[in-house]
Amino acid sequence: MVSGAVRRKLAALLVTTWAFATVSCGADEPRNVVAVGADSSAESLVLAQIYAQALARTGTPTAVVRDSANPQADLDAGRIAVLPARDGALLDRWNPAAPARTPEDVVAAVNAALPQGLSASDAADGTDLRSRLLVTEEFAARDTIRTLAALTPRCADLTAGYTELPGFTRTTPAPATIADCAFATTRHYPDPQALGKALRDGEIQVGIVNGPPADAAAGLVVLDDPKYALRAQNILALYRSGHFDRVQLKKLNYVAGELTTEGLTDLVRQVRTGTDPAIAARAWLDAHGL
Repeated sequence: MVSGAVRRKLAALLVTTWAFATVSCGADEPRNVVAVGADSSAESLVLAQIYAQALARTGTPTAVVRDSANPQADLDAGRIAVLPARDGALLDRWNPAAPARTPEDVVAAVNAALPQGLSASDAADGTDLRSRLLVTEEFAARDTIRTLAALTPRCADLTAGYTELPGFTRTTPAPATIADCAFATTRHYPDPQALGKALRDGEIQVGIVNGPPADAAAGLVVLDDPKYALRAQNILALYRSGHFDRVQLKKLNYVAGELTTEGLTDLVRQVRTGTDPAIAARAWLDAHGL
């Protein structure tokens, strides 16, 4: 069995060299350490830990390579073997003109667009990470606007502001592409608080945030999007094809079956307030029997 000290040394070596190390378990054959990549966001870090620790529970040696400036390039180059990602963001990258918008269609389009040598796990259908559009209660009541479909005919006359939610991964350049909706002008705000103030002060009529708004939506109306004017954004794991056996792949897919928007939002909050991503991930895996 590999000691904790040996594992820590292997992880440090992996981060330093961006290469696969090997570990020996007694008389067993040496096995590659599986590197799971992450950028510097709380979302990416905790998801990388979840997938890495899930694989580790199959007996697979793993390490998380964090704070990458370009995790996708690291996966393409083989410096990491697994990368948590949003399927809609992948489609925006690989085939932005694709008409797919619903979760089922986006998954199919992503699988069709996968570069050679890469595969994808099941998508976590419970993780709805689409951008959210916010309006004031006064605006929603006056114009009877509660959905994106109701807003669409008005877009050309409206000013929208956008910002990034702390802890969540940036995807496509903001503001998000919305079907049949192009705002008259757009403005960037430094944080959700500034965006909310601009809405309440009437500087803008619509606010856009890059995921579940939580506290950012306090006192505001979050427009529903049942027809997917915004492309679906669900979590999945990209991985190097042929790298895993059936047991390992089942474990990656089990994670997808348990992840939810609310659960991930809570994990991001924990990491942003100081919880080690590895500890948050371990508790989540334990709570879900993974």
